[in-house]
Amino acid sequence: MLTIKTRVLFLTGLLLVLNGMAANAQLPSPNTSGVSSGHTHLIVPNVAKHREIWKLLGGVERSSGRLQALMFPGMFILLREGQPSATSVNTTANHIGFTINDYALYKAKLEAVAASFFVDDGVGQIIADLPDGVRIELALDAEQDLPIMFHHTHLSPANTGELRQWYVEVFGAEIGERRGMPSAVIPGGRVDFLENPNGDPLPTQGTAIDHIGFEVADLDAFAQRMDAMGVVFNRAPECIAAIELCIAFITDPKGTYIELTQGLARIQ
Repeated sequence: MLTIKTRVLFLTGLLLVLNGMAANAQLPSPNTSGVSSGHTHLIVPNVAKHREIWKLLGGVERSSGRLQALMFPGMFILLREGQPSATSVNTTANHIGFTINDYALYKAKLEAVAASFFVDDGVGQIIADLPDGVRIELALDAEQDLPIMFHHTHLSPANTGELRQWYVEVFGAEIGERRGMPSAVIPGGRVDFLENPNGDPLPTQGTAIDHIGFEVADLDAFAQRMDAMGVVFNRAPECIAAIELCIAFITDPKGTYIELTQGLARIQ
């Protein structure tokens, strides 16, 4: 049986033919553990409706075989049609965050899609719920050149220190802090942890933010390292020709479902 590494060489060649060799990838170079930011996969009742919402926010449509994605600097958004079992704020993956360079413009965009505002400080920070249950944060960075960039995934477990250490060990993240919150910093973004005083919320699978994703440079090597650490796969590594990616799934200790991909960074 061919290894992931052997099979991904075929997929790499196919992607280069289909998409060309892009000089400016939207996902960054990986860290020393071979990991960078990847994607966030949402469950929405109407994919066409939500595709237009994310396009309005700045997502650019891209595809990998039959896989349709919306590309932002540092992150891809993927959509699957279905009825989410819970909103993101009721799960371990509370929200995803972006930086923007025009506060008024993005407030107007959120109003246009009938988002519900949870925080709006009037000058630089918005936290809003998109229709059907996905919470996003937009923070002003007037100095950035691009209109919008991915910034963080916000997890809300009962014990932030323990969970951050897991992300540091498994993904080779750097220890960080933002606004007094512990963080695990990965190229392309970060995972921030806010203590949940009510205990661990719901796991993410089947909810509005079904899973988060990280891109890995070598899924074979990464899988061997996880095996040695005792990390259990929900879905073992495999390459799927129909989407031109190699993938695997795991779950963090608090219930956040995580997809590992190899090949997503080649989509342009």
